[in-house]
This record gives sequence, C-alpha cells and structure tokens, in this order.
Amino acid sequence: MLPADVGADPPTRLKLGVIRKRGIELASPPLTNREYAYFRVTGKGSHEKFSKIIGIEPTNQWSEGDINPRNSKPRKFMNWNLESGLDDTHGIEEHIEVLLSVLEPLKDTLSKLAEEYEFCIQCVGYFPASGHGIHLDKSTIKKAANLGLSVDYDFYYIDDNGHDLDYH
Repeated sequence: MLPADVGADPPTRLKLGVIRKRGIELASPPLTNREYAYFRVTGKGSHEKFSKIIGIEPTNQWSEGDINPRNSKPRKFMNWNLESGLDDTHGIEEHIEVLLSVLEPLKDTLSKLAEEYEFCIQCVGYFPASGHGIHLDKSTIKKAANLGLSVDYDFYYIDDNGHDLDYH
C-alpha cells in the first residue's frame, strides 16, 4: 500500500537516478526492479498511543477517525508504518532483515500488544515482466514468526498495461 498522504504529483527528478513520484522517492530508473518493505501496524485508536508504547516514531501514520484525503471519509482504523531506511535498489530480503533487527528487541512489547494490533511486514516490488523470485531463509521466517508478524507481498509488473505508482 502507498502512504496515505501521497498526492498525484507528476514525477520529479531529485538527483541523478532518483525520482519522486506520488510522494515516494524512487532510486531506480523506470524498467528496473524497485523493491521495498515496511513494518505496518493496524488497530483501533491513535497512532500516537502505539508510538508512545514502543518508543519509535513512524515514517507514515494515521489515526482512527482521521479524514482520508482521497475520499474525505473518516478512517476506520489506525495505521502505523516504519520504513526500513533503505532505498528501492536493495532487495526485499535486505529490507526485511533491517526491519527485523529493529523489531527483535521489541519482541516482549509486541507480544503484549498482539491482542490489540495486527503486525505485518508489507513488501512491494515493481519488476519487468520476465518474472521475479524471492527467497526468505528459515532464520528470517523464524524471526518473523517469533515476532507474530504476517508478511504481505504486492508485486507489480512494469509493462502490465502501464501499471505503475499511479494505480491509486
């Protein structure tokens, strides 16, 4: 999913090899792999409450009841995202490893919050139509399971009728 506050702005060139499109900085040029992952938390209430409990500020968030700028309706749930900090030239596996290294010290806290919130590693990839694979070793899967995380993959193919970041 894309961050809620992104607009439909045309791509803007930031520096060599980096563009900003819909509020997201993309390091890869078009027609190459672009991959990223982030930790996503959903639940009831405010994102501030979750931030305070775990002691980390999100990279994107909204609270239940906040007005969605896309449709002017109140949001039905809280969303709290933490990006890996890597750009989209790194493989999804690398993004996941960085996120797990941040989350592992929070295992006990996350365990206590699991009844109230859903935790997910959200993975997104834009790939040429020739295909793409991903491999998560058993250590990574075990770490994610021990933290109570689901993993969601959204993969898009670049020549899929012009499908790109303008899909929302």
